[in-house]
Amino acid sequence: MDYVLSDHARQELNKPGRQQIQQEWIDRALTDPDHSDKDSRTNTLRVWKRIPEYGNRALRVVYNPDKQPPMVVTVFFDSSFKQ
Repeated sequence: MDYVLSDHARQELNKPGRQQIQQEWIDRALTDPDHSDKDSRTNTLRVWKRIPEYGNRALRVVYNPDKQPPMVVTVFFDSSFKQ
């Protein structure tokens, strides 16, 4: 899936502790999520993907599917994801 990162997403990825997030992991989350839902307030989609090579932690990617190409709003490891 082609996508672009918002300014906010780029800033988040440059924060200490998030610089290890690989673009390939974002690609995986977007193309083959373990779970997804829609935020009706913002019309964004939230997807989660377990990353085995990072301790099986859940990567959460929030993106706007209405933009072309889709725009990733933010990305982070979500410690509250329990599925």
